[in-house]
Amino acid sequence: MMIVLLVLSLALHGFTFFLFILVYQQLQGVKEERRQLYGMKEDMEELLSGYTEEMKRENQELKMYFNQQESSREYHFDAQGTAVNKNTRENEKQKEEESAFFPPFSAEENEFPPPETKGKEQLESSDQAKVLSLASQGLSRDEIAKELNIGKGEVDLFLKFYQ
Repeated sequence: MMIVLLVLSLALHGFTFFLFILVYQQLQGVKEERRQLYGMKEDMEELLSGYTEEMKRENQELKMYFNQQESSREYHFDAQGTAVNKNTRENEKQKEEESAFFPPFSAEENEFPPPETKGKEQLESSDQAKVLSLASQGLSRDEIAKELNIGKGEVDLFLKFYQ
């Protein structure tokens, strides 16, 4: 009887150690996944900060461009006291010079008739336009989905995107 209990005890101890090993391996796997996710998080943060910096730089360049455009405008006052842009004056002079070389354009000579259409052409509106139209008429999400034969989630998506 003592031998049976001893064998049973050893079997239970072996099974317990086996379970401990399995739990330890699972824990190590979770730790490794956590390290990988943390590395991915750092990569994403670095990528997003790079994009943000690039956008800031482009915005600064755009601001500088507009400031240069604004500062390059020089205004003069004509005889009536109204402000005239120097660049506008130069453009008018250039147009006068061009008109001396090119005859004025007559729209009547070069007018093209619009193409004739056979029958009536109808434009079909998109699902998004239909959803928004029905929503503005006061229909509920379920009614719109049933009317257009589309999913409720798609209707929600269109309505959320519009808001």
